[in-house]
Amino acid sequence: MHHNQSRPDLHRQTRARRAAEWVKHYRRALALRALYGASTTGVSLLLVWLQSRF
Repeated sequence: MHHNQSRPDLHRQTRARRAAEWVKHYRRALALRALYGASTTGVSLLLVWLQSRF
């Protein structure tokens, strides 16, 4: 077995695993940010609506 042949394959495996972990983490972060953004947008809209009434 040659040294140059096994190395890129191992590198590809670790990169794929890291990408999968990153995607999982990123999706969770995106979901949290979307929830947070929706809640803050709702609150700010509510405040603007309240201010426009009075």
